Amino acid sequence: MKFLIIVLSFSVLAVSLPAPARSGWAAKFKKPVPASLHALASQGKKNLLPGGGWFTWKFDKKPKLGTLIVKVQAFSKDGKRLTSYEITGECGMPAMRAHDSGTIKFLISKKGDYLMPVDVVMPGEWEVVIRVGKDGKEIYAGKVAFSV
Repeated sequence: MKFLIIVLSFSVLAVSLPAPARSGWAAKFKKPVPASLHALASQGKKNLLPGGGWFTWKFDKKPKLGTLIVKVQAFSKDGKRLTSYEITGECGMPAMRAHDSGTIKFLISKKGDYLMPVDVVMPGEWEVVIRVGKDGKEIYAGKVAFSV
């Protein structure tokens, strides 16, 4: 009986709170709407970005078991190298979503290349997603599939 009274008391309290107090915490965790997922152009080919810029991507070696490095180079519309984008990536096996890497931030090398390691731990179909952001907003998202 005490349990029921406590539960009802909390329910009344929650309903009586003003709307911002009830929903304010959820707003902190609200994810921004991602860009639609495009198919990435082949390795070394241009992927156009809003505003006229573009980027290329490639693996450091032919995909096989072990660690691969995904290298991204970003350019302005006049062809100058850029390092002002916020680039993140994800990798995993589409058939086994529980083993995805989660979001990984690309690191910028001294040469101005964006680099992300990909750990290929088993043979099969894999996927890499590259997300490009500018000023805190995702402006492009693309994916490529590969087999090992």
